[in-house]
Amino acid sequence: MAALLDFYASIADFCAFTKPEARYTIVVSEHERSFGFRRMEIEMDQVEDKRQAILDATLRLISVKGFHGTAMSKVAKEAGVSTGIIYHYFESKDELIYELYRDLKLKSARIMTDGHDVTQPVRSQIQHLLGNVIRYSVEHPQEVAYMEQYNRSPYYHPDVDSTLSEAYKPFAVCFTHAKEQKVIKDLPYAVITAFTTDVATSLAQKQARGVIELTPKLIEQVIEAAWEAIRQ
Repeated sequence: MAALLDFYASIADFCAFTKPEARYTIVVSEHERSFGFRRMEIEMDQVEDKRQAILDATLRLISVKGFHGTAMSKVAKEAGVSTGIIYHYFESKDELIYELYRDLKLKSARIMTDGHDVTQPVRSQIQHLLGNVIRYSVEHPQEVAYMEQYNRSPYYHPDVDSTLSEAYKPFAVCFTHAKEQKVIKDLPYAVITAFTTDVATSLAQKQARGVIELTPKLIEQVIEAAWEAIRQ
């Protein structure tokens, strides 16, 4: 039996080499026969996107070891792939770190703008967006911490966020309309976000460290306090 399993494992390795974007696993099921024999069914399934596994491993490692302490060999080990497979997807460590940031920014934008209804009054829109920001930040503290860490690192360049600004456009449009309608103070966009979305992410990080507990009631109070800070 051991020899047979080794044979099928070698087939899986060959498939992973020829199609590196997929990982395969060997599933062995045994069924008792009345005449005392066992039949092994070998099923080979594609089970994971290797690119995502590499990005997830990078996020976990950097959150503990930082950018400089995360070598490609460590990422490979954490992701369960060879170092060569990483370079199939990412030309360099710099590109891997950027692509992780890009993926997380796009993911966070989708979640933070989910359910945004432009037909609602701007106050309701702002409060809805802020609620999304807080809940995303509370539920994904590791991702938020990575994006903050990236923004403060030598890897960051303003051009990076300019290429991703379209994903966050609902925020800019909403705040712009609110200023035009004189519903909120006429402050630069960076100041408005400092009083609103930045506060939300900061509080979520404090919860991750155990400093506070953001209960549903407290989240609503934070949203109201943020609104009071920017309203006319």
